[in-house]
Amino acid sequence: MPALEEIIDRLTNVGNAAETAYAVLREAIVSNTLKPGTRLRADDLARKLGVSKTPVREALRKLQAEELISVQAGNVLAVKMISEQQLLEIYCTREALEGMAARLAAENAGPMELARLRAIVAEVKAPGTATDPKHLRALTGEFQLAVFHAARNDTLYRLLKHLQEQIRQFGGTTLTQPGRAKEAAAFCRALLGAIERRDGDAAEKVARPNRRRTLELRIKMLRGGARDASPNKRAAGT
Repeated sequence: MPALEEIIDRLTNVGNAAETAYAVLREAIVSNTLKPGTRLRADDLARKLGVSKTPVREALRKLQAEELISVQAGNVLAVKMISEQQLLEIYCTREALEGMAARLAAENAGPMELARLRAIVAEVKAPGTATDPKHLRALTGEFQLAVFHAARNDTLYRLLKHLQEQIRQFGGTTLTQPGRAKEAAAFCRALLGAIERRDGDAAEKVARPNRRRTLELRIKMLRGGARDASPNKRAAGT
């Protein structure tokens, strides 16, 4: 997890003051550097970013519109916390949309998109990857985005990317759970195979159970009880 100072250094020249403030704060939220529930004070953030409060306030308004931050009691802005009910809603939506994206990817993926998917799967299968949850989480995230891109539907891509980022605010990952790393590798291989065969039905049948499995583990983690993985529900994700 990057420190806020690292993010500021990396994104310091992305645009004007408002664009920089937005880019830095957004990255800090989706990377869990600013954790759910963290209060966001424009004056404190402006001081850390080395800008005036006006661009920070503009950035906060954009982040609020994206539902990455929310207004709490006393008109206080904070990084949004996701309840169990909201988690269920997000994952049920993701399941449906990711099934559609997998089907469309099988129908529409071109040579460059297939090459990208194959390269990621090769890295997932590389020695040592399964024992590094942080690296594996990054790779499975890249794989999912590559599948969404291969669907060649810009609206679908934007929706799924936003939903993915909402979940990635959480610091933990289901990939730390017993057997989950192997499930992740198997999922990526299976979905790639279905896409390569141009089998939309098979691709959707791989993608949808994957998201249900991730939800199962996420809820256990939220309740503090993620210890085992049901052997009859194999899939992968974050």
